Amino acid sequence: MVSGFQINVSADLDRLEKSLDVFQRESVPFWTAKALNDTAKDIKDAEVNEMTRVFDRPTRFTLNALYINFATKQRLVAQVLFKEGFGSIPAWRYLGPQVEGGGRAKKSHERALERAGVLRPDEYCIPGQSIALDAYGNVRGSELTRILSDLGANRDPLQNSTARSRRTRKGRARGRYFVLRPGGSGAPNSDRNVHPGIYFRAAGQRIARPVIMFVTAPRYQERLPFYNVARRIMQHRFAKTFEAAMKAHPHR
Repeated sequence: MVSGFQINVSADLDRLEKSLDVFQRESVPFWTAKALNDTAKDIKDAEVNEMTRVFDRPTRFTLNALYINFATKQRLVAQVLFKEGFGSIPAWRYLGPQVEGGGRAKKSHERALERAGVLRPDEYCIPGQSIALDAYGNVRGSELTRILSDLGANRDPLQNSTARSRRTRKGRARGRYFVLRPGGSGAPNSDRNVHPGIYFRAAGQRIARPVIMFVTAPRYQERLPFYNVARRIMQHRFAKTFEAAMKAHPHR
């Protein structure tokens, strides 16, 4: 599914052409395509500004999540769209819930933990109080890699740590990530009062610190008014960009 905003002004053009002479009408497709594309650029810029307002420290990837499918004289439609091949994750997969509300798709590390039997199908991951976050408020990729390794959740078995490697001097020195869930009666990896999640125990310490917590499916409220922003810019800018195109290119 292609997600985004489409600018189509065919009905308005029909009314406009009636007020133009025969020579001006020949230039209408060029003026229209130019106005559509300039308006689409304004919409994209406004959406990026809105992301910086509503999100806490949005990443460069989030701010680059949109692209423009430009109009031509033969195709008088411009689109501001969410990128489909956005690294390994289509942009709409993680920004769609912020636009329309509802649940979010699982992230790659959550899917890996679920495949390994660590995470239940109805559970998601959120940062715990003892994990260091990057400048954007996300768990660092290097730490996620270590967590998946300790829990045997990497697709490549050679990347997973083993009981033997953890017993080595280097393995003991770096500590270990492990899962705890509430339970009792001495059940393995359980504690009667613990919150379910991934914990880290440093070398030589008894205290386990929470780094990733397991929660049931989060629900998002609409935070990014993507369509409202696009419609507002469209209403305010298209007529002006069309007029500017007519004045700048009177005979096209």
